[in-house]
Amino acid sequence: MSTTDMILNFAGSRNSFTLCELSDYVRSREVISDSGILWHIKKLIMQNKLSRLSRGLYGAFVKKEFAPILTDELKQLYEDISSDFPLIDVAVYSGHDITSLQHHLSANNALYVEVTKEASEVVFHSLIDKKIKVYHKPDSEFMCNYVDLSEHCVIVKPLVTESPLKKIEGIYMPTLEKLLVDINADPDFYCLQGVEASYIMDNARSLYQLNTPKMLRYASRRGIREKMQSYLTHDN
Repeated sequence: MSTTDMILNFAGSRNSFTLCELSDYVRSREVISDSGILWHIKKLIMQNKLSRLSRGLYGAFVKKEFAPILTDELKQLYEDISSDFPLIDVAVYSGHDITSLQHHLSANNALYVEVTKEASEVVFHSLIDKKIKVYHKPDSEFMCNYVDLSEHCVIVKPLVTESPLKKIEGIYMPTLEKLLVDINADPDFYCLQGVEASYIMDNARSLYQLNTPKMLRYASRRGIREKMQSYLTHDN
């Protein structure tokens, strides 16, 4: 029996297990180091055959797929922009998709709109004309001084080419991989970067399927591949 088969058999016999428990089981059958077993665990997690349940705890169940919440307000916003600008790419999501991953909960009632880079300013002005409270590419200083995320508002940002998106009811929304990278790359998310971003990654990996190669490809486009890789290389 291969090491992989032994690990999967052990995982299938219980609801959860630690590295220590698995090591005792596997080493009673073959000679292998903890780092070798951990390598197999990480490989099986990437293949969605094992799940990381929490810090240092693993299990055999398959995690669910992350699905952004599509509200009527988001639908209307998407449809309005797509109708006014039919030739540009548009993606939308709610700040609640981010707060659902946070360790320290904070209000975020913003709606996020990402559009083709060249169109972001004209979309911003079109929303102003509709009497919507809207901000265009806010940096960390502007967010700190002028934006209250507990209030309803819209934040317009450029859509990075080849962003990982998914269609929900015909509307483009971000995948989990995109959200995790953007939280670490976008200046308007400055308050989430650092320790909180690490907790968000831990929560995301514990609760949902994560396509690591997809996330790292997008992170490369955003210039933060090493930063995202660091979340994956330490044993959480």
